[in-house]
Amino acid sequence: MKNNNIGAILYKQKKKLVLKKLKYEYSLPKGYLLVKMIYSGICHTQLNEINGLLGKDRYLPHCMGHEGVGKILKVGSKKSKFKKGDLVVLSWIKKNSKKKYNSINFYSGKEKINSGGCNTLLKYTLASENRVYKLTNKKYLRESVLLGCALPTACNAIKKVSNLKYNSKILIMGMGGLGYSCLFVLNHMKIRDVTCIDNNKKRLKILTQKHTKFININKKNISEFIYHNHENFDLILDCTGSKDLIQKTFKLCKKYTGKFVIIGNTRINEKISLNAWDFIFGKTFTGAWGQGGTIMKNFKLNEKILISQIKNVKNILPKKNYNLTNINKAIDDFVSGKILRPIIKL
Repeated sequence: MKNNNIGAILYKQKKKLVLKKLKYEYSLPKGYLLVKMIYSGICHTQLNEINGLLGKDRYLPHCMGHEGVGKILKVGSKKSKFKKGDLVVLSWIKKNSKKKYNSINFYSGKEKINSGGCNTLLKYTLASENRVYKLTNKKYLRESVLLGCALPTACNAIKKVSNLKYNSKILIMGMGGLGYSCLFVLNHMKIRDVTCIDNNKKRLKILTQKHTKFININKKNISEFIYHNHENFDLILDCTGSKDLIQKTFKLCKKYTGKFVIIGNTRINEKISLNAWDFIFGKTFTGAWGQGGTIMKNFKLNEKILISQIKNVKNILPKKNYNLTNINKAIDDFVSGKILRPIIKL
């Protein structure tokens, strides 16, 4: 492990991340890769983790980041599909959900810093091969950060609804990185009737598409939107995790065939109340994960979608990169809505 390794560490929930010099004192374990990180993203799940919305964190202090792009410096296994110099995507999503490796710990002096199978907010990281994907495209490394979380999550959610047609009516709720990733997948599928809603006007002005409606929704006009779109959509993709919005909009699914897929994280153990008659009339409600390790089986498809939508992808990312020294500013800008998704240059 390089002596100049630095990582962003979460010591306490609802507090700023702390930069620490890190090292790994032992030989590289079998099944792991030493990776020089190039870019990392930050998603809302990590914000929820920092702010305690996913429950009490039992592993503090620990490394942060679960989506990024890097270059392999060393391979721990003699028999590996990876080699030194490979450009790769690191992801929280496992290839095989049943496969397990021993956990890896970093050290700051004598202090143990917990780490999982994938951490990306470090200059150098140790990553399980089970969470690493080889890039065929070497041109769009910065944009490929989305392949570690948002894009495969969106692709998996939409894949669960296999009967979509070009004229299917789709509603996407919440236009952050995940919501726009859903739109990119639908664009790739040539779906031509998509409505996108968000309470942030700036987010809705990032893209303009002839076949897509971008509507600003707030407390004053949400009732009107619901009234005019009752049982109007073949598919609703929720990327907000908002209990209130989910409960109000499930009725917008078409009778008999409408589907609602919840993708965005709600608060931990949050309960949702829905009208049983909507289920009696054939509407379905499901989650986005549900397929375990299969979520990344179509990594090449995800990469193909990214490249086909590259102009749009560039538009949703900030023009300037952040770095580890201003990581907390990146988080603050993300929370305030100033940027859609931070990119950290490592």
